[in-house]
Amino acid sequence: MLPAGMWYLVIALEGVEAFRQRRRGINRTLVTSAADRDLSVRLVKLSVRPVKLPWCPAGVAALAEAALLSRLNGGQKWDKPCIAVGIAVTGAGVVLRQWAIHSLGPYFVCRVLVQPGQTVVSSGPYRWLRHPSYTGLWLEMVGVGLSTGNAASMATCAVMPLINIITRINAEERELIASLPGYREYIQGRPRLVPHIW
Repeated sequence: MLPAGMWYLVIALEGVEAFRQRRRGINRTLVTSAADRDLSVRLVKLSVRPVKLPWCPAGVAALAEAALLSRLNGGQKWDKPCIAVGIAVTGAGVVLRQWAIHSLGPYFVCRVLVQPGQTVVSSGPYRWLRHPSYTGLWLEMVGVGLSTGNAASMATCAVMPLINIITRINAEERELIASLPGYREYIQGRPRLVPHIW
């Protein structure tokens, strides 16, 4: 089943990125002060768990909904268009997320923290969005939902990760404004997640 394969691709990419960070030795001891470390621990509880957990259950729920709630499927005439659009959206999400990760380089970490010597990155997709890696992750999941052709699956993959990504962004921005010189100026006029919307 293609939607399941797309979901496995998202899981694999996230696993590779987690492995790369672990290999680089990224951990909360890189934050600049004891106060920052304390804040980082609190923010991890608020923000890292929510963003890591929901996209995986959202995929499981979407695949189950597509199988169990077949009456919400669009029908055979919509199967191919939904799959094509789903692949395109997931592909765009993968490209955007990987571009964002590459643009941040060693500053891309799964935890909310500011590393010593870190500067604001405003190149690559960060020219237009404050959090393009989250936009990419969200698009990956939206594409998985679209590819099922099932209304419930689409809603689950769009809404469940989005709620938690917004929670993560709000917590992360509080830390970045407080700890990263120039970030307050950087955010002026740049949307967080979706151009011209938010």
